[in-house]
Amino acid sequence: MSKHHKLFSVYGIEAEYMIVDNSSLKVKPIADQILKELNHGIISNEVQLGRTSCSNELVNHVLEVKCTHPESSLHELDVIFHESILKIQKILYPKNCSLMPTAMNPWFIPEVETVLWPHDQREIYHLYNEIFDCKGHGWSNLQSVHINLPYDTELEFIRLHSAIRIILPLIPFVSASSPFYENKKQKYADNRLSFYEKNQEKVPSIIGNIIPENVKSLKEYHEILSKIYNDISHYDHTKTLQNPWLNSRAAIPKFDVGAIEIRLMDIQESPYMDFSIIHFIVEMIKYVTNLNSSLNIDKVFSDSYLREIYDQSKEFNPQCDLGSYFELFNLKSDQSNFKTLVTLLINKFLPNIDNRYHKGLQIIQTDGSLSQRLIKKELSMEMYKKLIDCLMKNIPYEN
Repeated sequence: MSKHHKLFSVYGIEAEYMIVDNSSLKVKPIADQILKELNHGIISNEVQLGRTSCSNELVNHVLEVKCTHPESSLHELDVIFHESILKIQKILYPKNCSLMPTAMNPWFIPEVETVLWPHDQREIYHLYNEIFDCKGHGWSNLQSVHINLPYDTELEFIRLHSAIRIILPLIPFVSASSPFYENKKQKYADNRLSFYEKNQEKVPSIIGNIIPENVKSLKEYHEILSKIYNDISHYDHTKTLQNPWLNSRAAIPKFDVGAIEIRLMDIQESPYMDFSIIHFIVEMIKYVTNLNSSLNIDKVFSDSYLREIYDQSKEFNPQCDLGSYFELFNLKSDQSNFKTLVTLLINKFLPNIDNRYHKGLQIIQTDGSLSQRLIKKELSMEMYKKLIDCLMKNIPYEN
């Protein structure tokens, strides 16, 4: 987003994928080689593929596919992303490798297999590694989708930020795709986030309460950043990391381009399912953004309440009363749990979402998140090879 845009007038989406060996599904640290081939033999951190671009991440087994420029509509963006994935896959096939979806590789051993990006900007990545030790699941085994939503004025920023923080705790329940790591089912449906929360514990202000604080001005947010910069300065004497991207909350402002980036969504089995969920998240945020500010919802949705809901949202069987959300969205039910809330919310917003994505949302409505669908069977390589097939065909995973 090179200039500021009005609320919901454009979108920027980023999606991360790991590179794996086709036979063993072990990660392959060859992202630099793929980017070089995409860029006609020249090493680059980013290569334009048309409406999408492909770029590196912290580790050399991950590639990111993202919008090259802000897109005015989400309609059929999954097709554009899928076309780029197939372009990348064409280079990977002769190397007996594939892109693999989901937020965590169940067989990855980060302490042994992590290779940091070795080229441009490596000084940033190596400083992160020096401070936080990036050879762990929370750094090198987590693939996500980032949703960038625009704002123009300070008032738009405040309205958008307030709405996003209220919707954030609901995202893991619908997008969790990381039930396995270290070769078995683990505690959470969304284990990626359980690691993400802890990967910078040495400097707690970087992630804060993970759900961002309620702010009433841009100045207030810059004060949050100032504290983060001050806290990291003990380890970062050259000020290499003292930039807004150091902030690791679940949603962060990008002041230079006038956007807020949402970081809580696990990547799914295919762009089709990614964009089904993205449409749903955006519709919920639109709804809350347009509510009358006199409702004083910020007091109801306090920092502590939102964190409580978020913590439950990662669970396989969350147990909490979501009555405040039912009231917020004007929903009626005898049950106030996550499954009922999501079922009613999908019904509420489905008419606003293109018919193309209805099947994806109805799968989630009926069978739950990808994590919920995956744990119905024993973990196996066949399961994850089927997920790779879903990625290549741009279809949902169904048992």
